[in-house]
Parts: sequence; C-alpha cells; structure tokens
Amino acid sequence: MSECEEIFFNKPLVVADDEKHSGVEERFFALGKTDRGKRLFIVFTLRDNQIRIISARSMSKKERSIYEKQEKNDSEIQK
Repeated sequence: MSECEEIFFNKPLVVADDEKHSGVEERFFALGKTDRGKRLFIVFTLRDNQIRIISARSMSKKERSIYEKQEKNDSEIQK
C-alpha cells in the first residue's frame, strides 16, 4: 500500500467535494495522516469503484489547522 492510500484507513479523515476543479469528473479532496503521522492533502476521484489519486502533497498551514480541529472534535466525542 502506498503512503497516500494509508490516509483512507486512519482517523480522522476529512473529505470534501472539490467543486472548483470538478470539470469532467467529480473530484474530492482529503486531509489525513499516514501510518507514520505525516499529514497529507490528497485530490482524488472515484473510477470503477476505486479511488484514483490525482495529486498529493503535505498539508498547508491552513489545512493543518482544519485537520487539527477535526482531531480535537473526534477526541472530545470519544470521551
């Protein structure tokens, strides 16, 4: 399994529509972390019931902030 794929199996996973870049096909972006804790921003689409990764990079400062808020919310819910 590639490092990018790992984020789909780790929590939290933040997924949203990428309406700005969804021209020909529906695209999504995800914020997540790898098994080693690396935080990634991934753009992907679904084809034939499979996830096709279009782009991946480290999260920006703004994206890390969004992700950390979700982590905090998830930990509060689990209490």
